[in-house]
Amino acid sequence: VFLFDEPLSNLDAKLRVQMRVELTRLHRDLRATMIYVTHDQVEAMTMADKIVVLNQGRVEQVGRPLDLYNDPRNRFVAGFIGSPAMNFLEGTVQAASAAGVTVRFAGGKTVTVPRGPAKAETGAPVTLGIRPEAIHMAGKNEALLTGRVLAVERLGNETFVYLDIPGSSDFAVHVAGDVNIAPDDEVSVTFGAAQCHLFDADGKAFDRLAT
Repeated sequence: VFLFDEPLSNLDAKLRVQMRVELTRLHRDLRATMIYVTHDQVEAMTMADKIVVLNQGRVEQVGRPLDLYNDPRNRFVAGFIGSPAMNFLEGTVQAASAAGVTVRFAGGKTVTVPRGPAKAETGAPVTLGIRPEAIHMAGKNEALLTGRVLAVERLGNETFVYLDIPGSSDFAVHVAGDVNIAPDDEVSVTFGAAQCHLFDADGKAFDRLAT
């Protein structure tokens, strides 16, 4: 059994990538058990067969990387897995039915999230989660959210735009690398309800609707 405790934390970015590939190759060739501790979500997602997410010594969730990414059990896991982190919008339950839970958030807009309505109570506070890559630029007529640009991170092939959105903190949007956006611009965005996550007041995820 090999035990690694953040072995790549002091390496530069290029060498970190090379070492991730090398350790993954060694794991495949040696066919040995490797336990790898890291705070880097990219390392966990790219190298692990199984991830154990710990929060102050407590196991929050165990599973394959994409299972944790696509179906986090609670808000902590949802915010920990993924970079930039999942966006969170505070809202309230407006209605619940077999079609899902309708959430109203700041600005009066609503979205019906296809999640089980069993524990949804009208008027109860909930948190809507949406990942940056699931958000798209929109015209004002089709926009769900509008906010002022706080910062723009250009990475060449992709750009991350951070918005000041009521009910959220540093709302991140993943857009094309050559997008024409600057700080203090006003930007409107939209997203699909099927790509949203929903968490109750205790941070526990609502179950997906049966398909």
